[in-house]
This record gives sequence, structure tokens and C-alpha cells, in this order.
Amino acid sequence: MKVGCGFVEKEIRGNRYLYFWSFQGHGARVRKVERYMGPASDPEARRRTLAEIELYAAHASAALADRVAAWRRELRRP
Repeated sequence: MKVGCGFVEKEIRGNRYLYFWSFQGHGARVRKVERYMGPASDPEARRRTLAEIELYAAHASAALADRVAAWRRELRRP
């Protein structure tokens, strides 16, 4: 399980653009995916990027909690 996300600003032809990135997939098939969010100076693009990061973090936290709960059940067995 590879967990991670963030954002990057890229300069293209003198303009700055905002991208949200995250790891997607499982096992050996994990890849980094970038999604265009808009011009870096656009407050709405910045708000959407933060919302994506928060959503990803919430899903990752829930998935990790589920995994820990499963390990806990497994390790409690004699």
C-alpha cells in the first residue's frame, strides 16, 4: 500500500499551473497520477486542490484504520 498525494506548480510558457498528484493502484502497479487543477493564481483552483488533498487524506486514513482493525482481529486469535 503506497499512500501519498500533494500538489505541484508547473511553469509552462511563462505561466504557472497547479496540478494535484496522488498515487493510484495497489501492489506493484502503483503509479503517480497528476490532474490539472487550473492556473496557480486562481483562488478557486487552489481551493479545489486543497479539497482534493483533504479528501485523499480522509480516504487514506479510513483505509489504514480498516487495515489496522483487520490486523488487530487477526493477531488476537490464538
